Amino acid sequence: MTERATMGLVRSAVIMSVSAALSRVLGFLRNTAISAQFGQNQLADMLNTAFVIPDTIYLILVGGGISSAFIPVLTGYLTERNEKAVWNTVSTAFNLVLLVVGLAIVMAMLAAPLLVRLIAPGFNLEQVAYTAYLTRIVLVAILFHCLNGVLMGTEYAYQSFIGTAIGPLVYNAAIIVFGLALSPKHSIAAFAISTLIGAILNFMIQVWGVWRLRPRYLLILDWQNSGIRRILKLMLPVAIGLSITQLNLFFNQTFIASLLPRGSINALLLSSRVVMVPIAFAAAIGIALLPALSRIAAQKDYASFTHYLAGSLRTIIFISLPATVGLIVLGQQVISILFQHGRFTSSDTLVTTEALVFYALGIVAYGAYEIISRAFYAIQDTVTPLKIGLVTLAVGTSLNFTLGPFFGIRGLALAYSLAGFVNITLLIHYLQKKVQTPFARQLLGTIIKSLLAALIMGFVVYFTNNFLALPSTWPRLLREGLELVLLISTGIVSYGFLAWLFKMEELTLMLTTIRRRLCRSHSAAA
Repeated sequence: MTERATMGLVRSAVIMSVSAALSRVLGFLRNTAISAQFGQNQLADMLNTAFVIPDTIYLILVGGGISSAFIPVLTGYLTERNEKAVWNTVSTAFNLVLLVVGLAIVMAMLAAPLLVRLIAPGFNLEQVAYTAYLTRIVLVAILFHCLNGVLMGTEYAYQSFIGTAIGPLVYNAAIIVFGLALSPKHSIAAFAISTLIGAILNFMIQVWGVWRLRPRYLLILDWQNSGIRRILKLMLPVAIGLSITQLNLFFNQTFIASLLPRGSINALLLSSRVVMVPIAFAAAIGIALLPALSRIAAQKDYASFTHYLAGSLRTIIFISLPATVGLIVLGQQVISILFQHGRFTSSDTLVTTEALVFYALGIVAYGAYEIISRAFYAIQDTVTPLKIGLVTLAVGTSLNFTLGPFFGIRGLALAYSLAGFVNITLLIHYLQKKVQTPFARQLLGTIIKSLLAALIMGFVVYFTNNFLALPSTWPRLLREGLELVLLISTGIVSYGFLAWLFKMEELTLMLTTIRRRLCRSHSAAA
């Protein structure tokens, strides 16, 4: 790839990373608003459970297919400059999603009470009825999410990121604003209603984003379309694989947790949302990387393929390891700042922190998965991840049912992290065989140096935390917020210094990228 193409990839990754970070902040504010209003109890558990069925429908029918099949197929057409094939495929995909997902949602609505009983066996009849009511509201929102998936996938293929960057921000903001406005009248159901409003607004933004591409939408269901056939062929293993992943997550955060003390589902959800911050950065890189990897794979240039792949993985490792150590050391302060407001008590913070510490152990594994999985999609191999997913499900389910009942939410969080490492180890092994270009050894130096620097950073932050004490007369949120900012800054500076001391290329690459962006911004302003 040329330097211009490389910088374009970096620019796309930066845009998606910034958008993901802002969206994650709004996501935390959304969870903070819910926690402050209702605390960590059965109401929060019911709302979280109401999203399980809709999210499963989205992930299985649309979510995985966007990155695994839809984007690579459209990218192939664009490489051939075949615009007619692009819009025929997009039109059929949009209409197909509208039809199939619409029918699935109607069926799920009718069966909602039965489905809730199956996924949350610890709920009583009253909880089942209210959760079914919430589920039906969220199901309608999922229809718009699925349509958004097709539209956003089209924008990604064209490497147009404006709509995809703005839409999720509006979605989360709408949930907060409308949720708080409607909660006095509708209780916690207000946040299910606001989710529907946010999904509709996001849909409107994605329509605008695609409109900028001058679409040629057709009211067709072209079953003979070779692109649709290719997408469906590639999607099937991914859909099964995502069913496996969702099943593991379901056992981890809902089924077993519903049998634990009230609030356990919410504690697991909130802690997993925190560890998703660095993982979301990895996902942003993976999404921006996929079109480029697809083009390189089409040219059979596996040396360049593994070069860019290894570079992305090294970046993820460089960021994920200090994030892991930082969350273990500062987990309680993070949960307190984010969620300990209103009816969310200090005891809720302690319980949620227990889950956070053990979820944090899996950040590296799940961050790397966001990159490796898209490498398989780029070479249009969705069968291998499916086979590995089956093995991971077996391991994860065994760990969930072994560690969960004995160690509660700590055991469930640990089981999820361990399953992630099994998954990524197998994926890397078989990808190397597939492209016949080993790259795992290129990661070893980064792992060793990053881990050592992260551990030293952890000790520095831990001891600084013991001696840091701002005036107790200050408001709690201000005092703890400043303390956390100072501790995080200490961690970043110490880790950066150690990375410089260890002469880590990843630090140089990040600083160079930032410097170039600042210089370009300065030149544009001038």
